[in-house]
Amino acid sequence: MLAWSNGQAAENGNISWPIGVNTVLNGVATQPGETRLYNYTLFYSADRLNDSAGDKVGFDVEANIFVNALRLDRGWTRTWGNTHLVSGFVLPVVDASIEIAGQKSTTTAVGNISLKPLIIGTHNDSKTFFQQIAPLDLDIPSGSYDSGRAANAAVNYYSWQPNYGWTWLPSPRVEIGGTLSAAINSKNDDTDYRSGWTLHYEQLLAYSITDKVQVGLQGFYFKQMSDDELSGDTYLDGYRVQGAALGPQVRYTFSPGVAAVVKYQREFASKNRSEGDRFWLQFTFPL
Repeated sequence: MLAWSNGQAAENGNISWPIGVNTVLNGVATQPGETRLYNYTLFYSADRLNDSAGDKVGFDVEANIFVNALRLDRGWTRTWGNTHLVSGFVLPVVDASIEIAGQKSTTTAVGNISLKPLIIGTHNDSKTFFQQIAPLDLDIPSGSYDSGRAANAAVNYYSWQPNYGWTWLPSPRVEIGGTLSAAINSKNDDTDYRSGWTLHYEQLLAYSITDKVQVGLQGFYFKQMSDDELSGDTYLDGYRVQGAALGPQVRYTFSPGVAAVVKYQREFASKNRSEGDRFWLQFTFPL
């Protein structure tokens, strides 16, 4: 959703996958014949940038980033037993202020559009285990980007992002779920830089204390699996990123299919990227 540039062409720890968003009914897809809106709002703040050993770098960093992303899904009307298909897209808007070693950069712009042409949704007969598989998700370089700017609303490359989400409801009040995803990136033609591919996992453990209120613990972990490259050669030591976060989550259901979530994620174990705090507001309803 956002990018940092360090003036040496590196992506500076940015990943194109919206890490941390998928902690709500991970395996439940938009229903057949339904058009559904999802809105994701993120405020991110950080005053620390870590090196490849996970230690804080020797210069000051401050980032304050606001993202609002609109997702629209349409469930196909045809079904095959307990299986159906969904298509959708995500459009983010980013407001970012980043200061690195006394040099400040700001931007307010549209980020990259994410296309979701094929999502396969399925569930068991008892509707206690749900899955959705999205093999073709693609983040396209359609947003605001300038290689000479530290703060960017978008990244200047394509990213294929296959993902799999699951939700298990072992009892009416317990929800356990997760999303496993990858991001395989093309080269940034403006800088001749290619970010290595990353693997991500997001997890939720939650309990409904009433019919409307659910509380839970959620978080994520991601790790870069291949080296970054500049002009075809390995960049520095590979500049591989890593990160994790953990925090509480509360969901309120207004009516069936209409709900809002607030959550907090504290980052830790970061390598080659910033380490800070994430505050989310998410809501959804059918159109």
